[in-house]
Parts: sequence; C-alpha cells; structure tokens
Amino acid sequence: MTDIGFNRLKDEESTYLKQHKDNPVHWYAWGPEALTKAKEDNKPIFLSIGYSSCHWCHVMAEESFCDEETAKYLNEHFINIKVDREEHPDIDNYYQQACQLFTNGGGWPLSAFLMPNLRPYFVGTYFPKEAKGKSTAFKDVLKELVRAYNEEVETVTENSNKAFEAIEKGFISPEKVDFQGHFPHPNSVMDVLEQFKDNENGGFGEAPKFPQLAFYEWAIEQMLEGVVKKEHGEHIIKSIERMLMGGIYDQVRGGMHRYSTDNNWTVPHFEKMLYDQAGLLKLLAKTSMLYPSPLIFDGIFNTLEYLKAEMLNEEENFFFSAQDADSEGVEGLYFTYTQQEFEDALGRFDTEDEALTKNMDKLKEWFGVTEKGNFDSGLNVLTINNEKAQEIFTPESWDLIRNAKKALLNERKLRIPPMTDNKGIASWNFHMISALSDVMQFTQIPAIRSAASTLFNRIVEGTYKKFLETTPKGMRLRHTTTRPVGVSLLEDYVFFAEAQLRIYELSGNPVFKENLKDTLGFIIKDFLVDGRLKSRAIRDQDAELYPNQDFTSFDQSFRSPVSTLIQLVRRSSVLFGEVDMLEDIKELMENVTHDVLKNPAGSGEGLRALSYPANAYKVIKCPKAWLTNQEFAGFICYFLPRFVFDFHEDKGERWEICGTNECEMTGEGLDHFIETLKPNQPQATNE
Repeated sequence: MTDIGFNRLKDEESTYLKQHKDNPVHWYAWGPEALTKAKEDNKPIFLSIGYSSCHWCHVMAEESFCDEETAKYLNEHFINIKVDREEHPDIDNYYQQACQLFTNGGGWPLSAFLMPNLRPYFVGTYFPKEAKGKSTAFKDVLKELVRAYNEEVETVTENSNKAFEAIEKGFISPEKVDFQGHFPHPNSVMDVLEQFKDNENGGFGEAPKFPQLAFYEWAIEQMLEGVVKKEHGEHIIKSIERMLMGGIYDQVRGGMHRYSTDNNWTVPHFEKMLYDQAGLLKLLAKTSMLYPSPLIFDGIFNTLEYLKAEMLNEEENFFFSAQDADSEGVEGLYFTYTQQEFEDALGRFDTEDEALTKNMDKLKEWFGVTEKGNFDSGLNVLTINNEKAQEIFTPESWDLIRNAKKALLNERKLRIPPMTDNKGIASWNFHMISALSDVMQFTQIPAIRSAASTLFNRIVEGTYKKFLETTPKGMRLRHTTTRPVGVSLLEDYVFFAEAQLRIYELSGNPVFKENLKDTLGFIIKDFLVDGRLKSRAIRDQDAELYPNQDFTSFDQSFRSPVSTLIQLVRRSSVLFGEVDMLEDIKELMENVTHDVLKNPAGSGEGLRALSYPANAYKVIKCPKAWLTNQEFAGFICYFLPRFVFDFHEDKGERWEICGTNECEMTGEGLDHFIETLKPNQPQATNE
C-alpha cells in the first residue's frame, strides 16, 4: 500500500481537509512548506480546491484520491496541495478565474495544475476516474500534463505566464456602456432581461438555475417603490413562489439548497450554505411587505427554525458554514422520500383526528410523491404541486400541508443526518446578522420578528467574541474559526461594516456607528486602488504568494461585497453628513456601473447599490427612546434601504428627515411621525 505518512492533513482543523487526511495522496495544506518543496524538487503543483458539503468533491475523492494507483502517480509527479475554499476564498477566486480562462467554466472541485511559482498551466474542475462521454479520465489528464511539463517546458512556461498576465488584467471588458449620465430605470433593466425569462417556471435562463437572490431582492425593492411594470412584477413574484414551492427549498425543514439541476426548481444540489439562507431571508422579509402570504411567512419562519436547530453553535453563538449534500454516502438521501416512506411518516406521526391518513392520496398529489419518484431509485424530492395551487392555498388545506410537514420532519429526525461543517466564517455570519435585521425590520408577524430577534442577539454577541481579535496591527477580523488571523479579506470587512450599521439602526448604540465609520475608513484606505477594490488588504502585500486581484462586482456564490460597499458608503454619507465619502468611491462607482449594465441579472447587489440617484438617500433622525416602542418597531418596515436611521437623546420628541446637506421634513412626536409618513399597505396575516 502507498504510505500515508506523508499526508499532512491530520492536524488541520478544517472539516474538508480532515475528510482527506487518510487519502493515500501525500497532501499538503496551503503554506510555505509545500511551495518551497515544489521549487526545491522542480515539480508542478496539483492544487485541489473544494469544500466539505460539495457532492462532486466527494465523488472525485472517492474515485481518485482514495485510489492507490492514482495516488501513487500524483505523489511521484506532483506536489499535492489541498485547499478548503471557505478558509481561503482569495486563493479560490484567483484560480477560478484561471479555470474560466482555460475552460470557460468553473466550480468545485477545482483542479489546478501550477508551475512551482504558482502560475497556472491548466485548470479544470471534476475529472472522472475513467473517461465518460466528453470527459477525459483523470489519469490521462495527469499523464498529459506531466508529459508537457517535462518535454515542452518552454511552451508550458510561456502559457502559464500568459495566463498570469490575463488574470492580472481581469476579464471584464474595459468598454464603457452608454447610460446617458444616469442609471437606467428599473423597467429598462428588466426589459433587457425579457429575452431570458422562463415564463413557464419562473426565473431566468435554463438549468442549472441559481436563485439569484440579490437580483430578486432589488426587484422587490423597486416594486415596493411602485416603479415596476405589472408584467415584470408578476414574473418576479412567480419566480419567488416557484422557488419556494420547488425542491430547491427544503419543504420539510426550511432553508434553501444550493441550486436547481432542472428548469422547474425540482431537483437541487442538496448542500445548504449559510450565505444562501441569509440571502433568502433578506429577500423574503421584503417580499412579505408586498405579498403577505403564508407561503412567504412559512418560508421565513421555517428557515429561522432550521438555522436555530441545525446551523447554530449553541455554546459559542455563531452559525456553522454549511450542511452536506450527502448522507450515508448517497446524495440527497436525507432530504428525499420513497412513496412508502412518505406514507409511513404521515401514518406514524398523524394528528389526533387522523387527517393525514384520511387525506393520504391528496397529500401525495400535493407534494408530488409517486412510486417512480422524481429523483434516483424511486426517491421523491418534495415539492408543492403548482397545478393544484388553487386547491392548496386555502386556510384548511394549508393547515393540512403544515401538519404533513411536521410529520415528515419528525420522521426525518430519526435518520442519519448529513455532515455539518462546524467552522464559522466571519463574512457569512455578518451577512446573516444583516439578514436577521431585515427580518426584524420588514416582517410584520410578531412571532417571526421575535424568532429573528432571539437569533440576532445571540449572534451579535458570538461574532464579536469569535471573529474580532486584537493584533499588533490593531483590531482585525479572523476569517474563519479554523485558522488564526491572517490576511485581511475584503468580504469580511465589508459585511462587518454592513452589520455594524444594521445593529446600530436597531439598537441606537453609538459604538456600532463608530465601528461603521472606522471600518469604512479602513476599507477605503487598505483595499481601494485605482477605482477597484482588492481581494486582500494592500498592507498584507508582504504575505503575498500570488497576485492580489480585483474583487469582482458581479454576484458569485453570494452578493458582491464591492457592490455592498457602494451602498454602504451612499447610506453612510447621509448618516454622517459627509459628502466627501462619496468622492472617495466616485471612480469605483463609475467602474461598477459599467460592469453591472453588462450583466444586470448577475449583478443584483450592484443594481441595489446604484439604482437610486444621490438625492434619494435620506437619514431619519429620531429619539432613541422610540426603539423600545412597539408602534415604532412595527412602522420602520416602510423605510427601504435608501433610508438610514440615526438617533438622538437630547432633542426631546423631535424628528427630522434629511439629505446630505439639508433637512426636508421635521416634526414632533411618534404619532405625528407615523401619521405624516405612513403609506397605504395591506395588513399581513399568517392564516
């Protein structure tokens, strides 16, 4: 057998790296030891990047990294480095760009082949052990890349240098978009996307279909402003409905899976990521203002329950990063049901009046359950049957649906669960703080607000203790609980700053307001270079082992921190009354505007940051004492993110609404504030 003594992953804290600690591959973790070894031995590097909940990462590991023959070849010809993309998102982002260059694709597992100086000479994703269709066998890929490295070193070196230069230049076209001096109207943006609409199933484009949560959040905000044409608005609501009725949404527990493998949102890739839950909560909280239906409210409440039950570190009060797609070695097994399992669950956990058993055939039809199944081997991914929507969406039928879900959840608790990656990631936890803030602000159901508030208070406390550390360079953010403070990453500081603003708006504690300003100053100083934001702080250049690339303004796995920063600065400029803050990002805003207009559907956060003119942003100055008033808590839902709240303790009951340079409205007392500003909105119910 191949000696596993050279596998150096056994002492790593990352769940993903520990999954590979017994591989016969001589894995190194990312670091100077491996990079020095590659240079000393003049060997190419095989860099394998993935994450613990990734199904295809598990498949490639089982097929190739556990295979003695493949491992022997890798050990002989490569220095093998395994990276958890959640620990090192900057490394992953860089080599994903390289993959885009070589194959016009990307994803995980990422398989990068590098020169000893880390420049890529080929990058792909999953390779099967044996050739399948158009996919080359992994062993054949390895042999060809070793041959090229040994026999055509000049050509390989030249190609790696060209790849390095191309990544450094970036892939976004420098061409400018003519937008006539102002950002296009939301309807103009949606008109452009008309050609990509999936009119039958909702959403845009074809499978695989990602939920594009930030884009829908922008669309809902514009609908709440009353500026979206009816046909566009109907498609947005339809898309959100179909996602919540589909298999991409976990009908039994709540929460969203990564993406749908088909056009009708039925069969997902089953991993659940924390950032997707945050994006879902932000979207549904605002959607509930426009479309206050049980489908939306259950989506929020059940996702909160899922987070509390399965994603919360109870002792240290932070959220775990992800939940695996596989259990017992089978993708989706935990989340799916055979027809017999469905019937048994409803029978075993029936209500006192046996309503589930009596309505078994109806419930199977409503949940799309058949003997054949819609997934593998007779398994059913549960959905809500859209063809029966009129029948389902009555108070009596929805109660039956809810009781069936409770029974199915009780049965699921008896199963072997998928692995949960118990690392905490700073940016994702701060993202969740903002999402919980949105639920508390925009959702009008007291029970939901209360559930969000409980989680919010715990996570604010936990994240401060877990991710903020004092270093010789001052207070710094620790990216992940599995590693010490390292390089400063843009995503951590931007989402931290956003969380500080949202905490301040809900608490009135001036410490968070001060933290916001200090953090924005740090970001502008240490990340902004020539109108672009870098992935890592420029003060960390001495730790640089590969180029510090510009962070994309497009939404990727989650919303772009570049675009989030723009919105934060625009809001903060009215909060602090400092127009100079906008001057700091003027060039960045122009660059991102051109980026967003080239790909609006992939730039939801950019649309949120740029759609409003400067004079639309307002600060609402009011007494801090109002924060404890339930009327005020129920009223702040009417103020979208172009408004920011500020608080005083020395001006009595006076309130003001101001722009950057002057105040436009003023008054006395909460009753006058509500009477003056309250719009006509439907009352929410959760019946």
